[in-house]
Amino acid sequence: MATPLPNPDSPSSGSFISRLLKTRRRFKALKKWSPVTGSIKEFEVGRPLVSVMVITYNHEHYIREALDSILMQECDFPIEINVIDDASTDNTQAIVQEYSQRFPDIVNCYFNKVNAGHVATQLNTIRGFKTLRGRYFALLEGDDYWTDPGKLAKQVDFLELHNEYVACAHQTMKVFEDSRPPEHFLPFKAFGRNTAEMFDLISMAGVFHLSSIVYRNVFQQDPPACLFDDASCEVTINMTYGVFGKFFCLDDYMSAYRVHEGGVFSVRTQVKHWHFHLQGFRRFALYLGPRYWIMFAHAVRGFTRYVLLAPSKTKEVTSLRFTTRVLFTVHFAVAAFISTFSRTGLRTYGRGFRDMIMRIR
Repeated sequence: MATPLPNPDSPSSGSFISRLLKTRRRFKALKKWSPVTGSIKEFEVGRPLVSVMVITYNHEHYIREALDSILMQECDFPIEINVIDDASTDNTQAIVQEYSQRFPDIVNCYFNKVNAGHVATQLNTIRGFKTLRGRYFALLEGDDYWTDPGKLAKQVDFLELHNEYVACAHQTMKVFEDSRPPEHFLPFKAFGRNTAEMFDLISMAGVFHLSSIVYRNVFQQDPPACLFDDASCEVTINMTYGVFGKFFCLDDYMSAYRVHEGGVFSVRTQVKHWHFHLQGFRRFALYLGPRYWIMFAHAVRGFTRYVLLAPSKTKEVTSLRFTTRVLFTVHFAVAAFISTFSRTGLRTYGRGFRDMIMRIR
């Protein structure tokens, strides 16, 4: 196995305009990207075929189960496990170093000297993207775990045979630390099929938990700046990779998402989740470019309508603050206008209007 890469610095998130310009340049450089092909056995000697990024912060009670679930994988190709720790204050780093000593050709330690922001985990995750050397990569947070020893082999086999797909996902279970039984978590397959295209990803009709996905390593070790925006999450990461191909979802349950008191997303209120996703829609519409604006408009229209009606239809949220109602109402109105305009354009100009939009980069 090749020598591990130097420990990447934790980047500054910078200004939104700076991230936007860098992101657009990165997409432009990959305009003619195509999947790497060729036999697994012909892959470059000394490099892993699959890189697994494990994101940790104070996961001493869970990290062994996460690492063991990766090491149990039954595959005939090399992998690497890159643990990206954000200056944990518990015993997490010591446990990871123990695994690195036991598996020096597989487990690599990338530890922050100073905490980059365990709430805004994007600043730590982006360091992980800079360590990925494989043709494919997977992500796993240190408090989640995989449940099927055939997971990686199944997903890599699928991607090797289907170049039109940029990622392969599967079903995920939600597990609790209390006495509640496990339950189905993701994906949301509202589109009723195993293939998700860009509109499905943007509209969140197809949502896949990060622990379930194997991606093609499109960006190698030079990820776009949009991925360390504070509005980035699994939904927007999937949108970013969706620019390069479709997602396929296997029906197998092969990973577990753990809900516990220390989880960043586990303890957010529903309203905070909604604000977070609305910010993601706004920013990633600009990051991904005008080609996708109509898709974003349709998605925001449906999303904001759902939020505004939620108090009358859900038990979890019984009312919305005035400022929240105004914010979502304004976004609904703007998105509805753009959606109506796009439908009018299609009726008036037909396929030519659609083709004009699709040519915009």
